[in-house]
Amino acid sequence: MIAEIPYVLLIAGAVLVGLWTSNILYDLHVPQYISRKIGHATGGMGFLLCAFLFDSGWWTLMLAAGFVILLGGARMFNPDTFRGVGGSGRPTRAMAEVWFPLAAIPVIGVGWIWLEEPLIAVSCLLFMAWGDCITGIVRSQVYGKAVKGFWGSAAMFGACLIIAWCFIEPFWVGAIGALVATITEWSCGDIGIIKLDDNLMIPLTSCAAISNT
Repeated sequence: MIAEIPYVLLIAGAVLVGLWTSNILYDLHVPQYISRKIGHATGGMGFLLCAFLFDSGWWTLMLAAGFVILLGGARMFNPDTFRGVGGSGRPTRAMAEVWFPLAAIPVIGVGWIWLEEPLIAVSCLLFMAWGDCITGIVRSQVYGKAVKGFWGSAAMFGACLIIAWCFIEPFWVGAIGALVATITEWSCGDIGIIKLDDNLMIPLTSCAAISNT
């Protein structure tokens, strides 16, 4: 594991750059529901790199826990620190930037460390990181605001199907996870019908669906 420390620093640095970029966009008056998608995308890339660079899931687990502490601490003590993905930039009390790495801990623990399926675990995180990123961008272009609309959900389902096709075998199992992730995104969140954060629920529900299929 010691030999993998440079990869740990690389991945952590890349994610921090993504968070910093989100801040810059937010400060340039990009709506926060768009600027935070940069954080989503780079977080997903970080998890994907973990699957290919690490021999086990332990470093990934520790990285996720580290970002929970970092982002949670910033939210509590200096909310401006990561305003581009949450903190003082979020118009509600939602703690999306904390829930996502927190969800990664059980997903990595079950999917990667226990079941020894790193790409399944990471795919469930990518459903959130990249799928939700796509839906946010599409909805902003179609509806001009954060809303649970059909076209955003359709775009997310398509993105999740591509992720499943790339990383999960057999594909139909991944497709079930993609569908569950999309339904969860549509139903959860501060503007959803279920007031649970989709950043937490998408990885958990899709991982549960795939693990039990």
